[in-house]
Amino acid sequence: MKSVLVFAVSLLLSASSFASKDNNDEKVRETRSVAQVESVNALQLTGSVVDEKNNETLAGAAIVVDGKKYYSDLDGKFTITGVKPGKYALQVELISYEPVSMDVELTENQTLEISLQQK
Repeated sequence: MKSVLVFAVSLLLSASSFASKDNNDEKVRETRSVAQVESVNALQLTGSVVDEKNNETLAGAAIVVDGKKYYSDLDGKFTITGVKPGKYALQVELISYEPVSMDVELTENQTLEISLQQK
């Protein structure tokens, strides 16, 4: 009786170990598929904000895309990563400058130069 019980327990442990390995392999495959899809669809929008008259870069300009606010750095440059392909309304604002609105159609990574005019 004892040997039958040991045999049954070892059989169950083997079956659960095998099932667990298959389940983990499936999860790894799903993770790789999701990562590949996300990397294909994630785009990058970069650019710079400059003064229209003297072409100097403008630091601290607010760039609003899809309700999220980003800012230009000290060199007037900005980078927005993880943007999905599509059409976006982009608004750029800076104190003492007229705000600029534009539509941007993203199908690939894109670089913009945005000129602002002083009020």
